Amino acid sequence: MQVTTTVAGTLGRALMSILIAAVVTILTPSTRAQAQAFTIDTSAASPLTGLWWNASESGWGATITQQSHMMFVTMFVYDATGKPVWYTLSCVIAGASCSGELMKVTGGATPTTAWSAGAATATKVGTMALVFTGNDTGSMSYTLDGQGGARQIARQIFGPPAATAPSLAGAWLGAIIEIRKNCSQAQNNGSRATYGQYDIGLGAGATGALAIGFAGVTGLQCNYNGTFTTNGARMLASGALSCNDGKRGTWHSTGMTVSARSMSLELAVQLETTETCVIDAVLGGSRP
Repeated sequence: MQVTTTVAGTLGRALMSILIAAVVTILTPSTRAQAQAFTIDTSAASPLTGLWWNASESGWGATITQQSHMMFVTMFVYDATGKPVWYTLSCVIAGASCSGELMKVTGGATPTTAWSAGAATATKVGTMALVFTGNDTGSMSYTLDGQGGARQIARQIFGPPAATAPSLAGAWLGAIIEIRKNCSQAQNNGSRATYGQYDIGLGAGATGALAIGFAGVTGLQCNYNGTFTTNGARMLASGALSCNDGKRGTWHSTGMTVSARSMSLELAVQLETTETCVIDAVLGGSRP
């Protein structure tokens, strides 16, 4: 790794832990996207857990529980006569997908009587594959009792973020860590990091303008200007990049975590000047 800074002393020591954590994050194959293609995060974060549906088909849905590289899915739908029925899927995540046998569970007992485990049976009725294009969007395709089908799905958001949720806005000390690929100049491929300070401006409300100004200790200055929306679970953002070393391009967010003292913003960047690298970047920082 090339670290483009000569900073020393208190600032360097304070930021080293941020740099190491971010580098580990972007270099772990199972948790990073390849050339901006979505890959499911199989770390302890398990981001796909939640309630999923198709907003134009209210009345059915699925719950997804992700634990690292494993996924358990329950579909609450209807049979051919209109009666409610449940199907389950247990699968191992591979890349952006997860597939396995679709099971129908019958029998059991009502919650007002004693449970009879022997009365419940699980029968294979088909197969199902889930393919995700992000932490909030995907599709399912399946065969069920010999019939094929497919649906688009999205995370169902039914409540806004807590009013006391930490804000990304403000000043942060940190580093920008990059993995560069497909550069027109081969020597620019690889990983690098630059220490510096962020000043982040964020519009009020669920959507608005986002401005990230980065001033590196090496003299590098970059501006990530764009817009953001919040869907109740996370922030989605995209915009344009410009730096004082001539870099220009576009970016979109692929993940974000923020607390009162620390933040990590993951971006997919496409340079569009004479240098056309594809960059997986992590903007990490802390504040007093």
